Amino acid sequence: MIDTIIFDMGMVLVDFRWRQLFAEMGLSGERFDRLAKATVLDPVWNEFDRGVWTEDEMCEAFIRNDPGMEKEIRQLMYESFPGILKKFPYTDEWIDSLKKKGYRLMILSNFSEKALRECADELDYIEKVDDPVISCKIKMIKPAPEIFKYLLDNYKVKPENAVFIDDNEDNINAAKAFSINTILFTGREDADRELAKLGVR
Repeated sequence: MIDTIIFDMGMVLVDFRWRQLFAEMGLSGERFDRLAKATVLDPVWNEFDRGVWTEDEMCEAFIRNDPGMEKEIRQLMYESFPGILKKFPYTDEWIDSLKKKGYRLMILSNFSEKALRECADELDYIEKVDDPVISCKIKMIKPAPEIFKYLLDNYKVKPENAVFIDDNEDNINAAKAFSINTILFTGREDADRELAKLGVR
């Protein structure tokens, strides 16, 4: 029987709206693509979420990726960053309804300290969950097996009684390796249908 529901955050509970943000910064075409490749689409971004580099170190790493985009990278990092996240309209209601039904709610998500700090208003739902496990706090990121082991061991979660909801198939497969029930997130309604199949009402 499911008693624990584990949520990813980005693109499940909150919109990672970097495309809209770049457009709001006045970027399009080649420069839009270059900023994306130098920042959010580069593997260095994962180190941002791991929480082992300072904000300035991250900025310099992005600039090394494309020195010709230094102005835009600095604008993203030091001016426009708070606009990169937007909570989905259904998020609070979804969490509240599951909480009211008595489920233990957890978060397992790759997120940076900068995002937690500068986008706090869009992440206020974190306060409602029982146990948030966030990559920058523990210096581990999904889909590495150790982050799933950390969650199971430190929070006494029984895999057969838990379901993990994430939009990334690699993360889903990593959770399955620990016998955690999983739902590949494609939308709230589909997720509710899959939860119902597991006995979550």
